[in-house]
Amino acid sequence: MSRDGRVVETELRVRYSETDRMGIVYHGAYVAWFEVGRTEFCRAAGFPYRRMEDDGLWILVTRVECTYRRPARYDDRIIVGARLTELGSRGLAFAYEVVNENRERVADGTSRHVFADTSGKPVRPSHHASNRRRERLQRMLPR
Repeated sequence: MSRDGRVVETELRVRYSETDRMGIVYHGAYVAWFEVGRTEFCRAAGFPYRRMEDDGLWILVTRVECTYRRPARYDDRIIVGARLTELGSRGLAFAYEVVNENRERVADGTSRHVFADTSGKPVRPSHHASNRRRERLQRMLPR
């Protein structure tokens, strides 16, 4: 994963329920792993999801892309790297890389999000988030 911007890594183990009959990770599990990476990224930035939601700010997924590079299997140790690639007035974007314990790329992808209130209506986060939290996220963007 490109080191432009801060990368937050989260270690996981492939669970049996995430595999198909062939013992390979089911494709949908990667999107869930991206969510884990994104959640931990926001926590590390001082902007945890729970606090955002308590403040009435949601981050809705509008697009997800994933490219599968090599299979992962039950009980493999994987590392999900997440980094913020864009922070705009109405949304943000992330990039992800999933690697195995040998640091071989298993998958990579991106997601785009829009800020919304609890009714799902798009909003600007400045109405919900302090400038301090926004500054923390901006410091984690690529320079």
